[in-house]
Amino acid sequence: MADIKERSSNFELLRIIAMFGIVLFHAFYFGVHPSVSYKPTVLMNAAIGNFAGDFNNWIFILISGYFLSCARFKKERLLKIWSQVFFYSVVIGLVFFILKIATVGFYSVDAYKALGYETAAKPIGKIELIRSFLPTLMGNNWFATCYILFYLFTPPLYILIDNLSRKEHLNLVLLMFVAGCCISMLPGQNVLHASRFYYFILGYFAASYIKKYDPPVLNHTGLNFIISITIIVFLAAWKVLLIVLSERIPLLKSDFARFLYLGGNIDKAPVFIAALLCFCAFKNINIPHNRVINLISSTTFGIYLLHVNGHLKYFIWHRVFRFDEHVGSPDFVFYVLLSSLAVFFAFSITDLLRQFFVEKAVQKFFCRKK
Repeated sequence: MADIKERSSNFELLRIIAMFGIVLFHAFYFGVHPSVSYKPTVLMNAAIGNFAGDFNNWIFILISGYFLSCARFKKERLLKIWSQVFFYSVVIGLVFFILKIATVGFYSVDAYKALGYETAAKPIGKIELIRSFLPTLMGNNWFATCYILFYLFTPPLYILIDNLSRKEHLNLVLLMFVAGCCISMLPGQNVLHASRFYYFILGYFAASYIKKYDPPVLNHTGLNFIISITIIVFLAAWKVLLIVLSERIPLLKSDFARFLYLGGNIDKAPVFIAALLCFCAFKNINIPHNRVINLISSTTFGIYLLHVNGHLKYFIWHRVFRFDEHVGSPDFVFYVLLSSLAVFFAFSITDLLRQFFVEKAVQKFFCRKK
């Protein structure tokens, strides 16, 4: 994720909106157990997944690619990102281990149904604690791990795009898009199974093309918004319809029918197109420098690391907000929305405190060493 100081507030506002969308998605994803069969909640979960999950991951990937395509690799930045990931993983792991906070193992469907979260969950052990000290090597956070790996690849990627002609650059983007987002959607194909890291590279090439050439076709702000929103609404409605129809058509529950779910995953072409158009719309919005927006935006990566932490991600929704007691109530969606807002701002403040006390202290220490 590129240096916050170099970004205008239009992208900072987009980062805030995208991160709240991710928190909202994870509230349903981690807070509503798979065994829950309350139909309105199941359908809302399906709809939310199309515009609040990988759509927003694409937003962050595109913003990163846009700025990193014109920035030189800095080992200090790499250390800063890794140390933030390491800090949160270790601190949370130690707190849960020392206080013996129950958070492991409750996701077993049978145990959950029989016992509920309070009894089914167990305190973390030594293995889980060791994993906390190896957050990237153990893949505890896929986005952070892919981002760090991606950042290591930016020097050769920078050289590549600098030496490509405009036509070659566009052809590369189209080739990667077709291979990773179109052909990969076909049912039964066993050749193209791109990793999430692949999509960081695709996002880099796509965003760098926009940065370098600013194609006029993507500069229609209002139209970009309308098309992006239309795609997302259609995908959400389509997925809800398929779930409803699956109760009457058994074929829709088979593995073969999964290709009908056009959205919700990072490898789906409609999700990438919607995110790209949304990104381009915000790129063309003129928002003057706003300190509040930029300050909150600087905490979004911290919010992400905290709320998807392997120990916190279930504890927050099942112990703190007790979703299990509200999942069947008429106001559950409203409760999820308020809970997500609370998590967003609580973890934003937490990361500001980390920046002020921990990050500044570390910077001063290394400055003395030099």
